[in-house]
Amino acid sequence: MSRILLASILAAFMLASARPAKGLEVEADLDLFPTASLAQEGGGPSMQVEATRIVAQSAISHKQALGEGLTLSGTAWLDADSLPSESPLAVPATKLDLNARLLEFGLEWEALPGALILDLGKKIIHPSSGFFKTPLNMLSRPAVGDVPSSTAAAVGKWEEGWVGADVTWLAGNLTVANFLSPRLAWSQEADQILQYISQQQGEYDDLLRLGLRVGEADLRLLALTSAESIGGADPNMHFQTGAGLDVNLGDSLTIRAEASAADSTERLQVVDATQLTSATQSVAWAPRALLGFTWAEGGSKDLSVMAEYYYNGLGFVGSDYDRLMQYSGNSLAAAGRSVAGGLGVADVLDQYGSFEAARHYGFARVAGDIEDDLAAQLWVVANLQDLSCMTGAVLTFTRDAWAISGAIVDAWGGPDTEEGLSPLLWRLDLELSLFF
Repeated sequence: MSRILLASILAAFMLASARPAKGLEVEADLDLFPTASLAQEGGGPSMQVEATRIVAQSAISHKQALGEGLTLSGTAWLDADSLPSESPLAVPATKLDLNARLLEFGLEWEALPGALILDLGKKIIHPSSGFFKTPLNMLSRPAVGDVPSSTAAAVGKWEEGWVGADVTWLAGNLTVANFLSPRLAWSQEADQILQYISQQQGEYDDLLRLGLRVGEADLRLLALTSAESIGGADPNMHFQTGAGLDVNLGDSLTIRAEASAADSTERLQVVDATQLTSATQSVAWAPRALLGFTWAEGGSKDLSVMAEYYYNGLGFVGSDYDRLMQYSGNSLAAAGRSVAGGLGVADVLDQYGSFEAARHYGFARVAGDIEDDLAAQLWVVANLQDLSCMTGAVLTFTRDAWAISGAIVDAWGGPDTEEGLSPLLWRLDLELSLFF
């Protein structure tokens, strides 16, 4: 109780004290996540464990014109988390886990108005138009704070960018952009202050993006080259490429298709599901593809329907998939038995589910406005091989300076399915957002 009370006090302080200076934009969110998951005591049967996670987040953004064609912008983020592990057995030693990070910070110079743009700093690059999965977001990170999504969106509300330099050339309907990102490494002990500026970047990355507008179609081509070193005898280079197409059919319908593949990607290979032995397998040019559409009534936001099919080339099918499910089930049972003191909640850190084990997935969502200030959405993500799924319902009431929303997420599936093996039973999300 004291932990929850302390988290509530600090969360309320963060929300109340988020008063922006002139020119700043501030959003402060307070989330309560009551969650029910399965746990094991010793080697006995699973039992239900309930816990409430409280997360207070705040993001401060500013954009400042410095001169003709020169702009400086940035976003800083901080949070207080009462249960970052999502497990009631792993409470932070200080009662609250505090984090802060500079998400974006960059200097943009429009060297040639309407033709040449130079960016230097920390930047987020999202070429993908997918919702549930984003095959073209080759340089991306999970949502900061590991806050679970209640909308099934692949991209979180707040994400950290990459440090580098970006050059964009515009010529009519053609856009050519190239982002260079250096390798960043330092001592976690000696340079702790740098953790607030950026995560480490383990490779040198060069992301080339081409965009072409033809009528009502947007074509995107991407190529990513990564290397552990530059100029060395063994740079350990890797390549990834992708393409995407969005087509507007009238005012209401948009169809999107995109795919990407890498020259080498590692995945888990089960050797013996009973003995829990596994190995790392390297897979070459395994495609990740998305095909979907969005229909909006009259082109407005009053009612929209979205559906996506995702092909995961790194996923398993047939007997390989069955063996992976058996391995996962045995692994979760072993984790529950191995926790000192008996009671163990296995794998609750990934309660939402990654949806990466199988090869075929589907997603659908219906969203619309009930009243001017009240919106609702219903969604489902399904593993098309074992028919396990997750469902969600979200209700949001929005005003000029604040919004409040409630959501419920459920996992469905048998004991030998991907979602059936997830410890998550259900999760609520009660969120209050303030805008300044």
